[in-house]
Amino acid sequence: MRETILSIEKVVFGGEGLGRLPEGKIVFVPYVIPGEKVKITVVEEHKDYAIAQVEDVIIPSPNRVKPPCRYYTLCGGCQFQHLDYETELKIKEEVLRDLFIRQGYKEEIPLKSVINSPVEYGYRNKLRLHVESPPLKMGFVKRKTHEVLRIEECLLGDQLLNEILSYLYDHPLWKKLSLYIKRIRIEKSLLDETVCLLFWSSIAPEKRDLETLANDFRIKSIFYYLKGARAFGPYPDDAPHYGRRILPAIEDLVYYIRPGVFTQSHWEINLRIMETIRDIAKESDKILDLHSGMGNFLLPLVKSLKDVREFLGVDTDIQAIEDGLYTASINRLNGRLELRRKSALETLHDAIKEGKKYDLVILDPPRGGCKELIRFLPEVASKKIIYLSCDAPTLVRDILFFNKAGYSLTELYLFDMFPRTYHWETLALLQR
Repeated sequence: MRETILSIEKVVFGGEGLGRLPEGKIVFVPYVIPGEKVKITVVEEHKDYAIAQVEDVIIPSPNRVKPPCRYYTLCGGCQFQHLDYETELKIKEEVLRDLFIRQGYKEEIPLKSVINSPVEYGYRNKLRLHVESPPLKMGFVKRKTHEVLRIEECLLGDQLLNEILSYLYDHPLWKKLSLYIKRIRIEKSLLDETVCLLFWSSIAPEKRDLETLANDFRIKSIFYYLKGARAFGPYPDDAPHYGRRILPAIEDLVYYIRPGVFTQSHWEINLRIMETIRDIAKESDKILDLHSGMGNFLLPLVKSLKDVREFLGVDTDIQAIEDGLYTASINRLNGRLELRRKSALETLHDAIKEGKKYDLVILDPPRGGCKELIRFLPEVASKKIIYLSCDAPTLVRDILFFNKAGYSLTELYLFDMFPRTYHWETLALLQR
């Protein structure tokens, strides 16, 4: 391993700084800030690049701060705790712009707004933890390893989630159950200040043990997966709304969602995205949401857009569809909304067969993007496509494909859904 001194030119997608070795080879360095001069040790050599670790920050950036988390650099969850939040937002915007340029986007990038988080820490309403025992440890994977790091507090998590984490560490029943558990999710129900637990077990726990564990007034319900697509629960049997979390939405809506059904982890930013989609969707006639989940973005449109003739949401998660229908029923939206368990691809095929068109299509695909849908969308999406993505590189890739299919990128928004990490959400508006 060799040591050298270099300057950091920029931060790239993934959160690492980019510098150059004396011979010109690119080197990636974590936990640095553009403009800093650092002493590094090269730990991996590849043909076109190298990976290094910082030994000393010789000339620090004025934007460098002391990371508040005791697990920082050990845990693989955060990348930006060593810099101030204003600098983090600036870096994320620069990385987004750089992704467009490097992938060959030729037009002006129509970035309308960077929507920052109102808080830097404590924003996550759910934690997903690996479980190992004995000795009991719950936590995240260590950086660049598969080893579980025991976490007693996550600063990104809501205070109540961390209190429940401590409660579980101290509870003798959980210590017993943890011998058979692989993962756990602790999810907050925002409107009643309780949590729901969901875990994956290799054996079926005793009902009385789960009910005893749920005796803490802050635990609303417990579910567990054994085999199959459905979780067992809720425990206790009489948990309100069948153990669902209760979350506030715009338009005075209230959502009812089981733990494990996908929701955004930063609810305040999720509400801002809802508002943006609602504003774009005005004057639409027929709306199709191809990755609707439980109707997170579709339900506020049903409530606010009185002249829309059709709302259709599809998703392959049957529990999400059930939660969406339950939520729609309580909010009295049933008559104007249709949610189906169906894949996006199958939905497009059927729409083409039937000659159906929608003047607004909403896309919120997994990280892999929606490349396989683009060839079919021109026959279905007659005017606008709203594309929300948690993976900017695949979003940019897909936008280039959309350009070739006859759509132009007219608006772009960066929502900082994940402060202190290199992740964010990007919303793109594409028009015919």
